[in-house]
Amino acid sequence: MTSGFDPQKQGFQLALNIESNGLVANVTGRIDSVDALIALFMKIGVELQRTGVRSLLVIDHTFGAVPPEDQLRRLFSSVEGQGFAEVRVAYVDARGTAVSRMEVGEIMGREQGYECRVFDNEARARIWLHYGG
Repeated sequence: MTSGFDPQKQGFQLALNIESNGLVANVTGRIDSVDALIALFMKIGVELQRTGVRSLLVIDHTFGAVPPEDQLRRLFSSVEGQGFAEVRVAYVDARGTAVSRMEVGEIMGREQGYECRVFDNEARARIWLHYGG
């Protein structure tokens, strides 16, 4: 999926697919700002609202940095009302390099009422989406 990808180049690519009752978002490229992250989640939100699915699996293959807490708060404010509160969200750090930093986002999301979890393994994320409570 990332063949020919230059990790220094800005921008992300998003592929959205419906699987059973959920939306799968595969993200590649580079995300280095909260604005790019907001743009990503706004695109996903459009599809959540259009499809009415009950679960979302985000598989993040991107390069970049996890925004600090104050910028993550901006992300959550920006996506309010975009359909994320109605779905169970599993976010996979496919490269496995930032899960501990992403957990801050998970905690903040849970504090705001989102049913979300961060994973470093896609199989575990899928199990949680389908069977976890």
